[in-house]
Amino acid sequence: MRKGASRKSPRGGFVMMEVIMALTVFAVVGVSYMSALNEIAEILREMREDAKMGRILQSELMKYATLPEIEEMEESYPLEEKSELEIRVIIQPLEEVVEEQRITTEKGRVMQQMFHVQVIGTWYEDLEEHERTAQTWRYARLYQQ
Repeated sequence: MRKGASRKSPRGGFVMMEVIMALTVFAVVGVSYMSALNEIAEILREMREDAKMGRILQSELMKYATLPEIEEMEESYPLEEKSELEIRVIIQPLEEVVEEQRITTEKGRVMQQMFHVQVIGTWYEDLEEHERTAQTWRYARLYQQ
């Protein structure tokens, strides 16, 4: 062996293999982490959109449920600020919607002049048609003076 010449260490190849393995593990973890973050972001977007639709429908429901004069009706219209959202309002006497036992007071008397107010929102998003409903009961003379 000449002076100044060195033998390659058998350990050198293993270090390179360890570095490659570590980089592979970090890459797999990084890709998995990014995938999980994308899923979480998509779920949050859907939750925000769902909450927004709930607020819109609740607002439309209250607009009809608080009318001074309530009567049986059915109408549909697109919402002005969200044109892809179609609103359908159905107001009908409560006895047409529920069983008779459900519309009695604690003393067994049938509740008179009760209405079922229902607002149905339909929209097309992500290549699917979606529908959401908000509903309440209303006593006819509640907002009369």
